[in-house]
Amino acid sequence: MIGEEKLLGLLKRVVSRSPAEQTELVFTGGRSGLTRYTKSAIHQNVFEEDTSVYVRVAEGKRLGVVTVNRMEEEELVQATARAVEAARHQPENPYFEDFPEPAQYQKTNTYFEATAEFTPTARAETMKKIFAQSDRLGFEVAGAFSSGEAEIAVLNSNGLSAYQPLTHAQIIIVPVSEHGMSRSSAFSHDVSTVDFEAVAARGLERCALNRDQQEIPVGQMDVILEPSCLSEVMMWLSMIAFGSNAFIEGRSFMAGKLGERSMGDNITIYDSIFEPEAQGLPFDFQGFPKQKVVLIERGINRGVVFDTMSANQGKTKPTGHGLPPGMPHGAIPWNVCLEPGDSSLEEMISSCRRGLLVTNFHYVNGFLDPKNALMTGMTRYGTFLVEDGKIKHAVKNLRWTESMLRAFSNVQAISREREVISDEGGMFSVMPAVYVKDFTFTGVQKEESD
Repeated sequence: MIGEEKLLGLLKRVVSRSPAEQTELVFTGGRSGLTRYTKSAIHQNVFEEDTSVYVRVAEGKRLGVVTVNRMEEEELVQATARAVEAARHQPENPYFEDFPEPAQYQKTNTYFEATAEFTPTARAETMKKIFAQSDRLGFEVAGAFSSGEAEIAVLNSNGLSAYQPLTHAQIIIVPVSEHGMSRSSAFSHDVSTVDFEAVAARGLERCALNRDQQEIPVGQMDVILEPSCLSEVMMWLSMIAFGSNAFIEGRSFMAGKLGERSMGDNITIYDSIFEPEAQGLPFDFQGFPKQKVVLIERGINRGVVFDTMSANQGKTKPTGHGLPPGMPHGAIPWNVCLEPGDSSLEEMISSCRRGLLVTNFHYVNGFLDPKNALMTGMTRYGTFLVEDGKIKHAVKNLRWTESMLRAFSNVQAISREREVISDEGGMFSVMPAVYVKDFTFTGVQKEESD
């Protein structure tokens, strides 16, 4: 970690020496350790420390971007000159006006010393306990456990200066038996809040159930989707529906339909960095303050997210969802949340006359028909038939094909408890479990799971 004072001081000196009309520097850097394990034994421990600086300059309405991973002042000054040269060969961007002005940011808790100081030995000691839990049931476990710290800074020639440190701890546990497997995971900025024994116990319990898989007829069935399933769906909705490009280009089901109903009145989806389960970066990669954005309110289409240029294009205001310079995706939500309900997973199971409990989705494809949010994918790591309020037996993995607009119009119950699910790109979602009527399954996976 470089630290706020030293890092911002360096970036200010570089901006002051830049030959560009306007200059923006975005720093991302940190260190992270990763412990991989399989067959209840650690087989790899790696450590990575890296930095990147995105140098973006504006010459009129022409933009140039250069990325470097060296932190010497002279190297960064040279990068600004290369960015200026690149900008002069670019077409004008009609939606660029200026880099953002200085702003105030609401404080969020994203850095914890306990996580920053969590050593490889501490990860190994944690895994030793999980191996013992698994061994008592005669199972093996595989997966990965990472922890680390990072810092992000944005500074531009208009006087904007933003800095935020972050820590992360994420564990993925895949228990394996001779009959099947399961998966459980946890993410937190604060490693001391993670109940590793409970995370392992949840996965081991499902692994014990995932045996003697039977094939069932495909068709429409009630389904109880756990948070991991919804996280996969929300990642796709972020790209095909809730982002600025999809909306402006008319590819989103929300395009031209704000204020109209697309889902059931018990569904509220929003992007927020202020949730008690996990908080996020208070500014985007342009230094613009992040705002809570209600995407779907009680089933009604309310809005999408924007960065500064897509907001100009859409003739609206930015919401603080800009990606790193040079990214082609426009603005997308980073921290999608589904509002909790008043049920529980256990109550959903007990109320189900006949349906499926699905723990994870796999190989999801959301490009089938974005205007109807039609997606397809597989179930994985444990799919179970529920009859008369009890888990009857495991079933072979199934392919599903369903419109998420239809699915979210048929939600019968939502859990009070929510889980934080993080993906490899650094985004995370906060999801409950849901009970959906008449979810469409279209095929059976014939081969065994890997």
